Amino acid sequence: MHSILKATALAFAISISFFATSCIDVDKTLGIDNIPDDQALHLQTAVFHLPVQTKMMDSLQALSTTNALLGAIRTPEMGLITCGFATNYAPYSTSEMNWGTSRKIKNIYLTMLKSSVTTMDDNQTGLPQNIHVYRMNRCIDTTSRYGFLKSSDYNHTPVDTGSVIYTGSDTLRVWLKNSFGQDILSVTQLELDSTTKFMDHFKGLLFTCDSPEDGTDGGRVNVISCSEAYLYVTFSFQPTWASGLEPKDTIVMIPLASDSYTENFITYESKPMESSAPAEYIYTEGLGGLKPYVDPLILKDTLDNWVAKKGYDPKKILIGKATYKLPFVTDNSTVSFINKCYPASLYPMHKEWDTTSKFYYFTPLEDIYTISNKTGDVNRSLSCYMGDVSSTVQKLINKDKSEIMSSWKSYAMWFSAVTKNTSSSYYTSTTTTSYTTDNYTYYVGKLNGPLHSDYPTLEIIYAILND
Repeated sequence: MHSILKATALAFAISISFFATSCIDVDKTLGIDNIPDDQALHLQTAVFHLPVQTKMMDSLQALSTTNALLGAIRTPEMGLITCGFATNYAPYSTSEMNWGTSRKIKNIYLTMLKSSVTTMDDNQTGLPQNIHVYRMNRCIDTTSRYGFLKSSDYNHTPVDTGSVIYTGSDTLRVWLKNSFGQDILSVTQLELDSTTKFMDHFKGLLFTCDSPEDGTDGGRVNVISCSEAYLYVTFSFQPTWASGLEPKDTIVMIPLASDSYTENFITYESKPMESSAPAEYIYTEGLGGLKPYVDPLILKDTLDNWVAKKGYDPKKILIGKATYKLPFVTDNSTVSFINKCYPASLYPMHKEWDTTSKFYYFTPLEDIYTISNKTGDVNRSLSCYMGDVSSTVQKLINKDKSEIMSSWKSYAMWFSAVTKNTSSSYYTSTTTTSYTTDNYTYYVGKLNGPLHSDYPTLEIIYAILND
């Protein structure tokens, strides 16, 4: 511990910012003798072992209005992950839509556009995958938020023709059974005129993908654009809007997920790998999989023991900066390998309760929005992730353990990939940045654990307030 600066309490935060960003040599001792010793603050540093465990992200939000996940990947580290999804479908609701009478199906198929893919091997971007479609026994809505698919949720007889092989092209086309199309043609006029009534009758569709063969690794997860998915129904009918008309053929396009939700269903074989025991290496997995995890109560004990050993009053400790470091070692340091196996960032997420909608969701710690804070970006040259969690550590030190225990979800830390979203206002010329959990990218990376010689750390820069 070294004293590196003297300043008044008012100037403490300013000096931290200047010290971190200035590239100009400054004599920081100028005027130091004019500050009385009983009013001086001393900046000091302390480094702690970060008590990292591995834990799944439970209650991960599964509803989406933008993307769906379809595919499967097996890795030696994490085992098998499977991704499927369900969504509603309904014709565009217009006043007095008329499909005539004596409707007879000719063919029916659906198309979906691929947004992106994830593979563990670039050679598998064109891997053949068997796709299946089933009828759901329920609609997709906010009553189911966390992606739990029960056997009773769907009819186990597929409505696809049984020969759908997808090789990762831009468009996925699936031919469906004519019997399914004929059932859609039984729609009543009331259901044609009401999207809600149509969905209440026909429910949703479930999409699944076969897993890689047993004993083989690899696979692909496809990200499907929800806004570019349609059913095409070709049928003949008897027009009824005038007398003496001949039967006609037509094609009706029915959008999937229009003004509705997609619910992603993801299964993981990595659940048994959860562990609270220290290890030499730990894994980080994408989506809702295995994550580096810090129990806030254990971190609180670590900080409290340090405070007691130093003889500090926890109410007088002022945190200037608290930075975590998650190092990793790899025998393949190419940019391509690191980009595929290690996400661009790992930042701690915690659970929050939505009081209006009544559900839990994961969101980054509020420190990510502090200007000049590190946001957990990967440093490829140093082979580590670094991020700042200063205000969270300040609360952990200042609050009693009982307060932390009563709201531990607000302090628990699942280190996950982050998506940065920036929007601009034309009228105010302002830019707004938000951060969310990356729910669409799968990855498998190995990090150093607490028992590694280059272990995860938490470094704080702090001062003790004077009376």
